[in-house]
Amino acid sequence: MEAAELSRRLEEFYSVATEVLRDVSGITDQQVKHWIVNPFLVALGWDPVDKRQVYLDFPVKPDGHLDYALLDGQGEPRLVLQVGRPGGGTIDVEAAARRTRSVKAPLLLTTDGQEFSLYYIDTSGSPAPLFVLTLKELAENPEALVGLTVSYRLSDTGIHHLRKAAIRLAVIQMLEENSEKTFDAIVGWVSSQVAPGALDETTEAAIREATMLWLTEEYLALPGFAGGGDGHKASDLRSTSARDWEPFPGGPAGAFQYKFDTTKTLDLRQTPKEIRAALRLQGLRTPTATSFGGFYHALRHRAGLPTAK
Repeated sequence: MEAAELSRRLEEFYSVATEVLRDVSGITDQQVKHWIVNPFLVALGWDPVDKRQVYLDFPVKPDGHLDYALLDGQGEPRLVLQVGRPGGGTIDVEAAARRTRSVKAPLLLTTDGQEFSLYYIDTSGSPAPLFVLTLKELAENPEALVGLTVSYRLSDTGIHHLRKAAIRLAVIQMLEENSEKTFDAIVGWVSSQVAPGALDETTEAAIREATMLWLTEEYLALPGFAGGGDGHKASDLRSTSARDWEPFPGGPAGAFQYKFDTTKTLDLRQTPKEIRAALRLQGLRTPTATSFGGFYHALRHRAGLPTAK
């Protein structure tokens, strides 16, 4: 299933699920299953009534069961889905992870109908969170869910794509507030946040890929970072460097004006995100997205303001 088709399906699912949560008071976990989880699985292409795909109350020795197990083409569980009810307390992720590991499934998805949390379950150690998304965020990030669709049947290839997409999503969200760092510093910082300790090949590749994505002009085309509705395209913006800016006469430390048009100003006491937005609003940008960190660092240094390490 392509991301565009999945996006359409998830939008429909979001509309139905929000109506359920709005109209049904005191919703139970069984109602969450029937009215939210099942439609979510349908949006992903799974058939909840086909036991060869979706096994409800999957048995676990000696006398337990899992709410859902999604099966691969050979009938083996690949994803365990545990359900709670909104406001009913948090799901015990560690216990759910142990039960997921007991059936040798690599993925655990938990939900209370309002929030969906996906974990990668390794053979040992704590469950590694891939994403935590609300209903609205599910509909806004279809590319992160393609690996969950029935098209992949949760094969190793599907899980590989799923992990990379989920890690990329987390990395991009992190970088939104930390884009002043250099590439190597970002990679190291993100690695410590996403996967502390030793990195496997998939995680490391995804981190570097997502970091490079952020540090190129491609990020401007992503819906979540598309310039704040100012109408400017990257190709329309005039390139500028730190040399083009001088301290604002009589202004506070951190205030700068553009040499070639003194009506254009910047306040370097603001965050990198705010400075980038201010540049765009004034029709300007740094030569590349990668050079923005140097631009921000140089002007803050000239103003005597603390700079990122």
